[in-house]
Amino acid sequence: MEQDSRISRITDIIQKKKIINTRDLEKSIYCSTSTLRRDLVHLEKQGLIRREHGKVILNTFNTVEKSLSIREHQHIDEKKSLVKIARDFIGPGMCLYLDSSSTVLQICPYIDNIDDLIILTNGLKVANRLAVNGNPTTRVFITSGEIQRNSSSVLNSEFENPIIKHFNIDLAICSASGIDDKYVYESNMNQAFSKKNIIDNASETILLIDKSKFFKKSFFKMDTIKRYKVIISDSEPIKGMAKFVKENDVEWISSNYKK
Repeated sequence: MEQDSRISRITDIIQKKKIINTRDLEKSIYCSTSTLRRDLVHLEKQGLIRREHGKVILNTFNTVEKSLSIREHQHIDEKKSLVKIARDFIGPGMCLYLDSSSTVLQICPYIDNIDDLIILTNGLKVANRLAVNGNPTTRVFITSGEIQRNSSSVLNSEFENPIIKHFNIDLAICSASGIDDKYVYESNMNQAFSKKNIIDNASETILLIDKSKFFKKSFFKMDTIKRYKVIISDSEPIKGMAKFVKENDVEWISSNYKK
């Protein structure tokens, strides 16, 4: 099993179990003790887990943004079901903002047949995919700032990116690390401010979020649900979400994806 798929499998198990004995995890993954130890050290550095007395414990209140190399291998089919719907909101000649999330990355092949797009992004992988294999009529611009190694994001430490004010953004397409009955959350403060700045400058914003992020909170409240034109998910809103969405006239579209 390759490292990326193995780490993805490990994180899936830990997210479901919340706490698991290291020996049991080793048996589930079918790998050596030394290999599992290296993977757990990597995940612990990411802030996703902690190890205590032979057990692996999920950090349920996460303040660390997961590595893109981990996120882009998780919930792939669910993410594709969301971007297929988001694609219907995009037409020729539009100016789009695409964030650096692993979810939004999945939309790239679905917009290859749309002409004359202007794309602004803070995602290195998004920019590279569109520049190398995208529609030849598409123009791709990347925001300025510091490259965040693990997330492959470009973030401005001053919380305001000067290039954004020069673009008339028709539609911003973003994801997030969590959502509850009122707020949308990010685990990285700079990422949160960067996306909030985009939302404030875009004519409309679509949020793509799968049900694995329902009621997952981080320290940083990016915005309230009502700031989004449309929320696209693989599930209907649950608990208090549905009430808040209805009261604030937010369109919630479910792909009704089921494994």
